[in-house]
Parts: sequence; C-alpha cells; structure tokens
Amino acid sequence: MNSPLTGLNPEQQQVVLSTHGPVLVLAGAGSGKTRALTHRIAYLIQQGIARPDEILAVTFTNKASAEMKHRIQGLLGSAALTPRAVSTFHSMGVKILREQTHAHGRSHGFSILDSKDSEKLVRRILKQENYSLKEWGSSAVRGMLSKIKQEYVDSPAFAEAQTPKEAMLQKVFPKYEHMLAEHDAYDFDDLLRVPLRILRANQAIREMYQLRWKFLSIDEYQDTNAIQDEIISLLLGKDRNICVVGDDYQAIYSWRGASVDHILQFEHRYPGCKTILLTQNYRSTPNVLDAANTVISQNIDQKHKTLWTTEKAGEAVQVLQLSSDRFEAEWTCSSIREYVSKGGALKDCAILYRTNAQSRLLEEQFLTHRVPYTIVGGFRFYDRKEIKDALAILSFYLSPSSRVHFERVADALLKRVGPKTIDRWEQTAKEYHISLQAYLEYMNDRPDIASIITTFQKAREQTFEKVSDLLSFLITNIGYLTMLQNLPDGKEREENVQELFNVASAYTTTEQFLEDTALLSDIDRLEDQQDRVTCMTLHASKGLEFPIIYIIGCEEGLLPHNNSLSSQSSIEEERRLLYVGMTRARKNLTITYSAYRYIGGEMTPQAASRFLEQLPEAEQAFQENTFIAHSSDVSDFLHEDPTLVVSAAGSYVQHQKFGRGVVIGTSDNNLTCVFEGHGVKSVPTNSCVEQE
Repeated sequence: MNSPLTGLNPEQQQVVLSTHGPVLVLAGAGSGKTRALTHRIAYLIQQGIARPDEILAVTFTNKASAEMKHRIQGLLGSAALTPRAVSTFHSMGVKILREQTHAHGRSHGFSILDSKDSEKLVRRILKQENYSLKEWGSSAVRGMLSKIKQEYVDSPAFAEAQTPKEAMLQKVFPKYEHMLAEHDAYDFDDLLRVPLRILRANQAIREMYQLRWKFLSIDEYQDTNAIQDEIISLLLGKDRNICVVGDDYQAIYSWRGASVDHILQFEHRYPGCKTILLTQNYRSTPNVLDAANTVISQNIDQKHKTLWTTEKAGEAVQVLQLSSDRFEAEWTCSSIREYVSKGGALKDCAILYRTNAQSRLLEEQFLTHRVPYTIVGGFRFYDRKEIKDALAILSFYLSPSSRVHFERVADALLKRVGPKTIDRWEQTAKEYHISLQAYLEYMNDRPDIASIITTFQKAREQTFEKVSDLLSFLITNIGYLTMLQNLPDGKEREENVQELFNVASAYTTTEQFLEDTALLSDIDRLEDQQDRVTCMTLHASKGLEFPIIYIIGCEEGLLPHNNSLSSQSSIEEERRLLYVGMTRARKNLTITYSAYRYIGGEMTPQAASRFLEQLPEAEQAFQENTFIAHSSDVSDFLHEDPTLVVSAAGSYVQHQKFGRGVVIGTSDNNLTCVFEGHGVKSVPTNSCVEQE
C-alpha cells in the first residue's frame, strides 16, 4: 500500500496532513482538489486516525461520489476500508430519513417524487381548487412551493394574502404537503428540509450522528445553500474536525440558493481554521490560465489567487467577432468539422452558452451537416414515458399507498380508470384503514387489476438476486412489454426499457435503485466514450473539461445577462460564470460574440461583453481582423432570412417511416423536420410528400 502522500505537490500534501480541526481548502480550477481530498481521507484511515465508518464525505453529484469511493478504494487496496458514507447531500438526507422513521411522518419505504410527479400533484390540487391551469401552470407553482420550502424549514406561517399569488399559495401549499403525507412520499426539497428539522429538534439524534461521523469532508463547499450548510454545522462534533474544499471563483449557483458567503466567511465562523491554497493547475495551458486569471481579477468580493502551470505555452486564446448569431453557429460548426478532418475527435469539443435558447441554431447546423451532438440538459432518459411507467410499477410494488405511482400505472395499463375513480378507491381504502394496494386486492374484481396484484403477490413469494430480475418479472408478467410491442414505436420504447434493465442489473436493493434513478443528473449520464460534440450551458459545464472549448454569445445582455445587471454581486457572479467556462479548456479556447443577433423578430446590434475588455493584449489582438462575414457586407446580410429555413419553413410533410412532420430547415437535398414521437430528423427531400 503506497503512502497517500505519494504523487502530491507540497500544497496537496499539506491538505492531507491537516487532519484535525477546521480546514479550508481554496482549490482553483484544475488544481487536483478531488485528488487532495481523497488522499486525505485515505490517510486518515491508513494512519488509524479514523475508522472508515467515522468519516462522512459529501459531494454534489452521484458521479463525483462514485469517483471518490473508487479512488479511496484504489489507495487503500480494499473495499472494506472504504467509507460507506460518501454520498451527495440528498442521498445523505435519504439515509437519515430511512434510519429515523420514528422522527417523521413517513414509512421506511417512502417514495421520492421527482419534479414531474410533484407537478402532477400540484396540477391535481389546482383543479380541485378551481384554479385555471393556463393562468397558474403546474410547473411554475411547483417552483414557488420549492422556493417556500428552501426558505422555511418549518411550515411557513402565512400572513394575510395581499396578492392573488399569495392567496393561491396559502391554499395549495398545505394541501400539497398533506398529499405528500397521504402518498407516503417526499419531494426533493424534503430530502434536506426534513433531516434538518430532525437534527434541530432532537438532541439525541444529533449527538448520535456527531459520534458516528467524527471527520467531515465537504466538496464544492461554495455551492452549499443555507439548509445544507446548517445540516453540516449540526453534524459537526465538539472536536470540529471538518475539511471544506471549494473555490469562490466558481460560485455560480446563487439562483438555486447557494451562497458564496459560506466559503468567504468560513475562517470567521471557525476560529483557528487552517487555510490552504491550491493554485497549481494540471488542466489548462498558460494561455488559457492567463486569460482566465485576468477576467476574474476584476471581481472585488473574492479570495484572490492566481492559477499557474508548468505546462508549455499553447495556442493563443481567440476572441472572435462574427456577423450574426446565425453565422456564429455556422462558423462554430465549420471550425469543429475542420478540426475533425485533421484527425481530431468530436468528443474533444464542447460549446458553452449562457442560455438554453442559444443551442437552437447550433442544432440546426449539426443536423444539416450530420454532426453527432449531445445537448446536456435535453430530454432525459428517465423522463421518457416508458421509463417512468416502469419505475412507477416498481415503486407501487414497493410502496402500497403511493397514489402518485398508481395513477401512472393505471394510466398505462387500466382502461377507464381516471383520477375520480382512483379518488373513490383511495377514500374507501382510508375508511378501512388499509393501503390502496390492499383495497385493490380484496375489494376489486377487475381482471386487469387482478393481474397486477397477482404479479405482485408472486413476486413477494420469490427471491430475486438483482433488481433487474424483479423489475423484468413485474414488467413482463403485468403485460407492460406486450402493450409496448403493439405501439407504432414499440420497438424503440422496448429497447429503452431493456436499457433500464441493464441499469438495474447493478443493484441488489430496490430502494437504492429507485433513490439513485431519482437523484441522477444530466452530468452523471454524460458518457465520455461517445464521439459527439457536447453542447451545454455555462452552468452545466462546471466540473467538466474538454480539449477544445467554444464559448459563444459573449455579449452584453447575454453575459452578463440582462437579469443580472441590477447589482454588483450579480455582475460578479456572471463574471465567475465566464471564468468557469474558460477554465474548462485544456488546450484551445475560443470566445465568440455577434455583431447582430436575431431578437424579437429583428436583427439587433450587439455589443461585446464588458468582461472581454480586460483580456490580455495577446488575446485582444485577435479581435482586430476577425469580423467574419459572408461575401456580402452586414447591410446586405440583414436582408437575408435570419433563420436556417429558406423555402419550406412551416410546411407539413408525410414521411413513410416517421409519419407527419413539420419542416424546420432545408439543406441541399435534405429536409430537417420535427416528427411527432420521433423528434428532429434529417431526411432526403424526395422521401417526403408535402401536405396541406
């Protein structure tokens, strides 16, 4: 077993050797913070300072926690020595809730509702209260409820309503909470809010966890919100053995409740704190770092540090002004195709932007030129209907009182069973003090329901080695796969369900499988081996790295965004956002902005972002002769149709395989169309018949 100090630079070694008391590690982008943190945990165990079960390490994504476990196991050479409590904040919350069922109002097998399931509850309540769904969208109201939960750990004491919105929330919030309790479920906000409530109120439980977890490690500390930070403070024992790692330069999530003040004020809150700076960068070239350092140095409310590297100088950072947003997309696509033609890989390239709407023109270019791409934040695998149906069947099997999951099962498999019918059944079940599933078993003689209950009974009589075996048994015997096979796109949907079986084959515990699928994020599913261009927002790029980075739309109104111009702190966060994007680049960084952008139906003049003004002269020089346009000048260009479609936009066509679709783009002998049930496809023009 090698020493955990092997291969670390002096500052990283200092992190490892600082084992007791509060420790603040300010780790710059690409400085090996995860390496330092995992080696520190391995050192604590190897030296006998802490047992594996005395360590709690919290990260923000499942991917990060899995990587941390893998690295620690590799250092220690044994899975038995690896701490089990390496998890995300939400997974830690679930663990506390599962262990402390006597301290809250749910069973051990409570369900976790994702945002879509939560919206379904909200929609039902809005209908019951006679609110217009057009006026009060379920998604928007769900967001309002989430904000209330983040602000109020305990139930909010509503003042007298002054606006229609406040009056609506006063009615909907308590009903929403009541429905969650009835369905034996929690939403994502509850996974942190309820554990905090338990830790606040129950000293015995609080002290139990303090004695269990004597050494706390928190990754990405700059991203913690008030609830997360208080949970950590309550779990911290009297010895104050806490190590937080983060970078205030990368604090970009205030919009979801994160506070950069947690890391900026850590030394004040924990007197005697040891602060260590990690500034040696192992990712980027000096050119990229010089540009990024210059941009972020303009912020005032930061703990300033300068990143450096021993790497040789690489290509200069390019800052390009392009004639329009459309040509910006064309140029970016062309640049990537040229890179690939010289032997590069598509997966080396990532395009970052401030808003999701900016991806549209890029997607049109990629579709036109048949360039494979991935939109991080696009349609999720776990949001597909057949996947949600399969997970609902498994969840209802596990949680017999889950109305939300039975509604989805009924919608997929039962005819003439709507909310009113389920209301009646649920009410009868409550009168008999039994679960909804028990009512269906003993008091309903419908053959289709009997098939579901019989399948559940047979499953409970067996032992399944893997969750995939149980899931396959339920899905097959209930008849869901047969139902899929009868659909026009059944083969594709069945393949998706088979992929879900592949995921479930790695699990032996049903609860863990459902927790992980509920907590998965888009970044967790980004597969490195796929040879395709990656497109994502700057916010989504945090924690990733690529050889080639393009940051597009670096203009006033986009970066900084118009919504962030009201305060200096908001503008500084926007500057940090650009810094995060810049430091994703390993070798080549290109920043573009458009002279004109199509906004509100008009070509509108744009100004370069104020953040570009401070770039070093070596980078600024690239702006002088890079106003790249078509052969015509801008005045001529403005008379062109500003969208990709030049002739058949909006036309309806019929395709033999994909059915009816609407044309959104044309190129040479191809049409780019949106087909219902199949999404965007590029097809030969002669394969379609135009319709009225």
